Amino acid sequence: MYGRFKNTDLARNNMMKGAAEGDGAKVAVAPKDFHPDGTGGATVTCEVLTQTQSATEVTLPVCGWTDENTGASVAEVTPETVTQDPADVDLDKAAATTLKVRAEMRKAIE
Repeated sequence: MYGRFKNTDLARNNMMKGAAEGDGAKVAVAPKDFHPDGTGGATVTCEVLTQTQSATEVTLPVCGWTDENTGASVAEVTPETVTQDPADVDLDKAAATTLKVRAEMRKAIE
């Protein structure tokens, strides 16, 4: 998303809540905030969802951020993550991946 976000915490929390309300989704690991260096104060929130698809439960780590003018949710879906026990998901790694996405999308368009 791109725009002007006056209440970044509210926007980010609503984004995470929306992901958790997806069809068949359940929060398996509650949202956790990360405050990484080099983000200009932006907070990254990560949670782990489970979702039943074709009678199989899959694990989905989801992270999101909202700063003054950008916001996004990032879910990295790999063969490893979908079969992982939700408690074993490395949210620090998921937050780092989200920061890479954030850095790429915030580059100036040339």
